[in-house]
Amino acid sequence: MKTMFAKIHWLLLFVITLSFISETHAAEKVVITTSPQTARIYVNGVQMGTGKVEIKISKNDCLTVEVKQEGYIQESRTYCVRKGMADPPSTDYIQLQEDESYTSSIESNIANTEIQINVNAEKSREEAWKQLIGTVLDKFDVLENSDEKAGYLRTSWVGMSFKANTIRIRLIVKQSSEKPLVYKVKFVSEASGRSSTAYNADEQFRPYNRILKKYDGFLDELITRLKN
Repeated sequence: MKTMFAKIHWLLLFVITLSFISETHAAEKVVITTSPQTARIYVNGVQMGTGKVEIKISKNDCLTVEVKQEGYIQESRTYCVRKGMADPPSTDYIQLQEDESYTSSIESNIANTEIQINVNAEKSREEAWKQLIGTVLDKFDVLENSDEKAGYLRTSWVGMSFKANTIRIRLIVKQSSEKPLVYKVKFVSEASGRSSTAYNADEQFRPYNRILKKYDGFLDELITRLKN
């Protein structure tokens, strides 16, 4: 009887060992390399390294890999070890594409920040308003709201759409004081993170700390005209 129990014990141990070996061998390894080499590699949302990492995928499991780098379009790939699905490659090379919305814009500390402009004391309110309107219309074709009496204007949204992003910009001007004459100007810059987003789709846009290059220097020009 003891001999029989011993045989059963060793048989069960053998089966468990085989099962463990099978599960271990079922894990697949994928070596991922990126370009640029400084790109960050995330596995299921956790950063695992930059440029090159090795991942292990267990049997009946999937891993999602995201590659990110500022100035480039994010890439995402999913690797699975499951019955009926193609085996993942042993190596994978991910080359990120340049984000044109990044190269067409510049980082700016005036984006979404209210800037105060003290108007030259020798200018009349009417003269200052005329200069303000003229300068704004050089860059923005349409004024959505303009009230000289209240000293308020807001332009319509303008912007550009790219392969992986849409940027929209507008200008808001408010008179904060009459004597002395002071205006507060806000350059509103927002991005959707998607291509061809309608400018009026407010819920899809978020503040963006960059402005399109074509508007670089605009605020300096406005300040100079009003102060001189």
